[in-house]
Amino acid sequence: MQRLALVVSYVFHPLWTPLLVFLVLWVVDPWLQLPLGMTVYVTSILLINAVAPALSIFVLHRRGALSDLEVSKRSERTIPFLVVMFYQFLGYYALTRPGVFLPMELRALVLAMILSLGLAMVMTRWVKISMHLLAQGGALGALWSFNLLHDLGMQTILPLGFLLAGLVGWSRMRLGVHTPAELTLGFLVGFSCVRAVLELGIPL
Repeated sequence: MQRLALVVSYVFHPLWTPLLVFLVLWVVDPWLQLPLGMTVYVTSILLINAVAPALSIFVLHRRGALSDLEVSKRSERTIPFLVVMFYQFLGYYALTRPGVFLPMELRALVLAMILSLGLAMVMTRWVKISMHLLAQGGALGALWSFNLLHDLGMQTILPLGFLLAGLVGWSRMRLGVHTPAELTLGFLVGFSCVRAVLELGIPL
């Protein structure tokens, strides 16, 4: 069971989740059937935003700034938060710079991820909010909102996202990293923040 929990935890790691969400949306949403060159460009940016922070966190761990790669100590989480946000801001700039024409909803999704991460960073002063469930909540919120906005007809399968989030939450508890309250809070913040940005709209 411990090995299964590790596999689930790494497969659905929060750094990879934005890329997975984009690929799912690219498959199911005709509005996001971008030209091949633009699809490769967006995929490359999201891949860099996954790999670069992971390498930075690994270096921080090797230099003794972090006790473990899970960043399980709440007191050590600020720097990793800032590292991830730095790369996300770079990614947002790369996706919104002059000459890059993307659907407004995609730009809003990247902005929503930055806002939810910033909110989680502030909340970490008081509680060790789960980044895995923040990402899962954000992913489900994104699929929920795109389904609503673009009438994708996924109403019957979207609830399965709650089961997946539950599986990821189980893996985090099994590994002894988070409590149920920290997991629930992470999911609610990610889900509500992404839906609010996408459905209410924020000037970009």
